[in-house]
Amino acid sequence: MRVITISTDSPEDIAAERHLHGLQARMLSDVQLQVTDAFGLRNTGFHSAPPTHESVALPVPATLLVDREGRVLWIDLSKDYQRRSDPSVVLAAMQANFDS
Repeated sequence: MRVITISTDSPEDIAAERHLHGLQARMLSDVQLQVTDAFGLRNTGFHSAPPTHESVALPVPATLLVDREGRVLWIDLSKDYQRRSDPSVVLAAMQANFDS
């Protein structure tokens, strides 16, 4: 199992700020929103990117569990871009969807 984060930040910004998050996950850039669009998560409404941001819009904040074939097993969408589900919620979903 791998944890991957996807951000609209540039690869350079991700590399420069990676240490701030303390994550051991692979962090990927999706400036053009290709992955975001593949999962239908583009938010063109309230959370649109500011004019200085490279992306034309931001994704809907989401946590997804995806299997090796690319099927979404579980998704948690956030209404507030500054808040995500408690890690215990994600861990419970992982335990329910993946073998130990």
